[in-house]
Amino acid sequence: MNPTATDSYFETQVLTAPPQKLQLMLLDAAIRACRSTREHWRAGENEPGGESLLQAQQIVGQLLAALDFESKTELVKKVAGVYLFVYRSLTEAALQRDEQKIEAAQKILETERETWRQLCEKLGSLSPDQRETIPSSSRNDESRSFPPSSVPLFPSDALSPTAPADLSLEA
Repeated sequence: MNPTATDSYFETQVLTAPPQKLQLMLLDAAIRACRSTREHWRAGENEPGGESLLQAQQIVGQLLAALDFESKTELVKKVAGVYLFVYRSLTEAALQRDEQKIEAAQKILETERETWRQLCEKLGSLSPDQRETIPSSSRNDESRSFPPSSVPLFPSDALSPTAPADLSLEA
C-alpha cells in the first residue's frame, strides 16, 4: 500500500511535532471519535459508531497511560481522575448506548484540548493557520500567559513536584 500525500504529510507532522502538539493532536482525535460515534448512532449505524467509540476509548487510555504515576503528585492524581472519568463515561456509553455520556466526556476532552491549544500557542507550536482559529479573547489575554521556563512540554513534565501552580485543574 502506497501512502498518499496526505498520509505522508500527517506522518511528517507527527514525527516533527513537539510533545505538547502531539498531546493536542491526540485530544483532537478523541473529540473527533466522540463526534463520529454520535453521528453514526443518530444515523442508526451501530457498528461504525462502536468502532469510533472504541477509538476514543483507546486514545483516552493512551493519555492515561502517559501519566507519570511514579511521581505520586496531587496533579497526577487529579489528571488521572479526569481521564478515568472520561474513560468510564465512554465505557458506560458503549454498554448503554447513551449519547449523553459521550457528550459529557466530549465536553471534558474539549476543555482539556483548549488548555493544550493555549499552551501550544504560547510556545509557538501552532502554525499561522491554526492561530487564526483561536478566538481573539484567548489570543490577547496576557494574564493567562505562561513564562516559557515554567511551561511543561509533556504531561509527565507537568506532573513533577516543581510544576507551576498555574497548571492546576481546579477552576
